[in-house]
Amino acid sequence: MARRTKIIATIGPASEDEATLEAMIEAGMDVARIALAHTPLDEALTRHQRVRDVAARMGRTVGTLVDLPGSKIRIGRVAVDGLDLEIGDTVKLVVGNEVSTADRIEI
Repeated sequence: MARRTKIIATIGPASEDEATLEAMIEAGMDVARIALAHTPLDEALTRHQRVRDVAARMGRTVGTLVDLPGSKIRIGRVAVDGLDLEIGDTVKLVVGNEVSTADRIEI
């Protein structure tokens, strides 16, 4: 039976060497995640190429997911019973600290 899930593993200083990457791919890694929040671009490109090289040598296909740094937007407080939103509803995102409603979501 084919596996229906994908295994995503973060590649960083502790897992970027070829032997570790080979072991991760052998163990089932489908996608290599490279986080740019704390990784300079040149290091990220080196990690990406190393994953590609190891996977090719093993005859495997491994995807790459690049996690971009940036602002995070989180919604504020929501009523205990939640919000009922339907496809096509218009909602305003506003900065504030009030309880969100179906037409106004506080961020």
